Amino acid sequence: ETTGVDSKSAKIVGFSFCFNDEDAYYVPVAHNYLGAPKQIDLKFATWAVGQIYKGCVIGQNLKYDFEIVKNNLGLNPPANFKDTMILAWLSDPNSSVGMDALAKRLYDYDTIKFEDVVKKGQTFGDVPLENAAKYASEDAWITLKFYKTFLNTLDKNLLALADTHEFPFILTLFDMEQNGIKINEAKMQKLILENDTKLKALTSEIYELSGENFNINSVKQLGVILFEHLKLPTKKKTKTGYSTDESVLAELTDAHPVIEKILAYRELYKLQSTYCEPLLALAKKDEGSRIYTSFLQTGTSTGRLSSKNPNLQNIPARGSLAKDVRECFEAREGYSFVGLDYSQIELRLLAHFSRDPALLEAFKNDEDIHARTAISIFGSSDGQNRAVAKSINFGLIYGMGSSKLANQVNITRAEAKEYIERYFKAFATIKEFLESIKISAKNDGFVQTLLGRKRYFDFKSATPMQIAMFEREAVNTVFQGSAADLVKMAMVKVRANLDENAKMLLQIHDELIFEVKDEFAQEFGRATQKTMEEIYTLNVPLKTSLNIAKNWGELK
Repeated sequence: ETTGVDSKSAKIVGFSFCFNDEDAYYVPVAHNYLGAPKQIDLKFATWAVGQIYKGCVIGQNLKYDFEIVKNNLGLNPPANFKDTMILAWLSDPNSSVGMDALAKRLYDYDTIKFEDVVKKGQTFGDVPLENAAKYASEDAWITLKFYKTFLNTLDKNLLALADTHEFPFILTLFDMEQNGIKINEAKMQKLILENDTKLKALTSEIYELSGENFNINSVKQLGVILFEHLKLPTKKKTKTGYSTDESVLAELTDAHPVIEKILAYRELYKLQSTYCEPLLALAKKDEGSRIYTSFLQTGTSTGRLSSKNPNLQNIPARGSLAKDVRECFEAREGYSFVGLDYSQIELRLLAHFSRDPALLEAFKNDEDIHARTAISIFGSSDGQNRAVAKSINFGLIYGMGSSKLANQVNITRAEAKEYIERYFKAFATIKEFLESIKISAKNDGFVQTLLGRKRYFDFKSATPMQIAMFEREAVNTVFQGSAADLVKMAMVKVRANLDENAKMLLQIHDELIFEVKDEFAQEFGRATQKTMEEIYTLNVPLKTSLNIAKNWGELK
């Protein structure tokens, strides 16, 4: 138990443990309310946790516990451990894996709620020992109960997968969260000032073009200006006023010069308020100007990693504005960033699973897959044809239909439909395979990833709209989930070769970023590239691109 949820700053208040179904214990360390009795000192608590670490440690959300113990007691994670939160996620990745929800779902048992024990404005340190002991001991007791349940009910292959891949991955994420990534504060401050100047200039231009001063960030006020004062054509009007979302404004770009300025303002304002300012504030809190994210292993149903506080997987990737932000992320003195990115991993999985002869041949010959697709659909490949082919290649994996393709590449729906038909004619096996995923999802109630993780779908009680959504998600899970499996396997294997000269900092879906001592960067990059490309034998080669740079913006 701790003083807060942020593992970087939270202080340990006590810990609980149990080793059978009958008894659970709470060890108070730092309850500080008036009249609190004498408690175990930190030195003895460190010894006690060290003893527990000698056995097999079972926990719920162990990464958090390991970080608290490391930051407060200086102990590294144990060699042998099992995490019931991971097992719960493997058993059903769509459902909540939190302790309270899990106890209710598995046993219809109501656990003592945190908010019933810790009053508003207090921390766990303010909780009387008697209440704290009941709450914390129940946590330990129910966690052991979870473990025994999953041991008896979870598919043996999934239990094995947890041991070989998911549990070791906890330590990979633990390391990455401890490492953090450096922000150049001066560079970010300069960028913020430049953005402020640009925002002021855009604001003046918008006021001048619209003939009125108003709050540009107010959707309501903007709607009135555009559709009542400037009399621009409107399609969508909601209960609260006119819709001014990006898709609406994008259609109006030719209608009035103010639209382009509003879109530019919004992009820059979002960059400033969502990324630049919060990232600088976080960097200022750390002596080394490093920021630390939290990775969520169970945050998605497909198995893709997500991150929060801050979400570093969402840092914009395209355009000059995005590059400006990414250039503020720098390797420390004497080190470089080594970036490795899986090339078209989901399309390679499509070739692997579908065994489509044309697609297999294209990848085996290391052809430009989008150009090859363009030739199959249009008979030739120029920039425009290749762009359409690329949208189809990636879109079909995400269940994209003709309407979405038409919007995406600015063609008619009839053209989009015809291009998709031509695609399936050229790659005949793919259509059958994508259909087979939907059929097996309906028949079995689940789909499986490359390593056998399952995602469940309730088709029986679904509405027609839900059925269409489930079909898209089923197809998407096979590819996105299998890609996540491969990246995870690679990360666990690469971790074994890391030392003081090379640290893993970030995973952005198919890309890994390391901070490596300059003299080892090339050699490390090539060795890691080999590991990543040989991690699993598919029917087509796995390929990665390797880049080395001093900041994130220059990695590609």
